[in-house]
Amino acid sequence: MTQLVDDDAPLVAACRRGDAVAHRRLYEKYSGKVYGFARRFLGDDQHAEDVTQEVFLKVFRKLSGFRGDARFSTWLFRVTLNSCRNKRRSLERHARFDPQRFRESRSDFEGPPERLIDHRLLQGRIDRALGKLSEEQRTLLLLKAVNEMSYRQIGALLGQSENQVRGKLYRARKAFRAAME
Repeated sequence: MTQLVDDDAPLVAACRRGDAVAHRRLYEKYSGKVYGFARRFLGDDQHAEDVTQEVFLKVFRKLSGFRGDARFSTWLFRVTLNSCRNKRRSLERHARFDPQRFRESRSDFEGPPERLIDHRLLQGRIDRALGKLSEEQRTLLLLKAVNEMSYRQIGALLGQSENQVRGKLYRARKAFRAAME
C-alpha cells in the first residue's frame, strides 16, 4: 500500500513530541473547518462549538494512535463526523432534534443591514434544505462544499470508492436543489 503524502506530517510529529506551538497550529488550521462542518450538521452554534472542542481534545489525546494510513485531515474529519453523529443522537434522546428550533445563529457577515437580512434568509433556506436531506446526503455535501475535500478524501473518510462518492454526491446535489425550490 502506498503511503499518502501528508502536508501535516511534520506538525503531527511535533504534536506527538508535546510541542504546544504545533498543537496550536493544527487547531488554528482546522478549527474553522471542523466548526463549519459541525454547525451545518447540527444546526446550532453552541453545539458546534462543543463538538469542535471535543474533537480537538479527542484528536490530541489519541494522536499516538494515528497510524498515518490516511491524511491527518481525513482522520480528523472522521473524528468530527463521528462526534457530530454522537451529539445528534444525544440531542435526539433528550429532545426531538428540529433544525428550525436553532434559528438564532451568530453571523460573521459584514455589510449593510439589508444585505445581512438577505444573508440570514438565505442561510435559513440552506439550513432548511439541508434538514430535508438524508444524513448521508447532508454529510457528503458538507464535506465537499464546506470542507473542500476531494472525492478521494471523502471516499477514504466514509469507506467508499471515488466513483461511489461522485454518484452519491450528484444525487445529493440534485436533492438539495429540489429542496431549495
